[in-house]
Amino acid sequence: MAEVIAVVNQKGGVGKTTTAINVSACLAAAGHKTLLIDADQQGNSTSGLGISKKSLKITFYDFLMTGRPLNEVVMETIIPDLHILPANSDLLGLDQEIQNLEKKETLFKRRLEEELARPEETNYKFVIIDAPPNLDLLTINIMAAAKYLIIPTQPEYLSLEGLSNLVDTYKRIRQTINPQLSILGILITMHLANSNLSKEVTQDLRRFMGSVVFETIIPRNIRLAEAPGHCQPIIVYDPRSVGAASYQAVTKEILSKLKK
Repeated sequence: MAEVIAVVNQKGGVGKTTTAINVSACLAAAGHKTLLIDADQQGNSTSGLGISKKSLKITFYDFLMTGRPLNEVVMETIIPDLHILPANSDLLGLDQEIQNLEKKETLFKRRLEEELARPEETNYKFVIIDAPPNLDLLTINIMAAAKYLIIPTQPEYLSLEGLSNLVDTYKRIRQTINPQLSILGILITMHLANSNLSKEVTQDLRRFMGSVVFETIIPRNIRLAEAPGHCQPIIVYDPRSVGAASYQAVTKEILSKLKK
């Protein structure tokens, strides 16, 4: 069975989608067949890999709500071994649609496990989920379906407050829905090397959270910021950039933690 990793943070603008795209791309480039699931109504992982949201006929919504098989919904990307289950604004209002369903917190978990149990059709080694930037019912579904969480966070004090809320939610989900869930790592993003604030918050985070914080830090990097506009992961857009090296390094950490 594939390792299912959700990239989550209820605060927007912390590099969540950037992390989902680039970790997925680095895993695939390292020879691990990977599925990136875009579960965000903004569809930024979809467009960031060069897929037009307007042209989509079936999306993550259809997979979740109409029972469409995974192999009918996933799309190939510019990177061999990287597929994407795309999303668009069809996800608007999804919370209201599933609110009254039985076992509403585990709807996604059941669908995903059903499809991944057919290795002859998928054979993914990793499934990376780009969660929406909030703690709604869909995000709870995603955390219920995942085995691991990657939590990107900016080195700012307001981001640390949001991180505390997310960790509380993680603990509740472990206690009530998904006891197998664990935090694979907290990833510091958009770090400014010459900023005292970035240094102070990074030190505080390491002091309080210890080894759960990735050793690799993702710097604020112009090439990394440009890459989504060119619909490419950073290892394609500028493989020699600091951003590419950073995401390759954190991917090595992930593989090491999972003993892959």
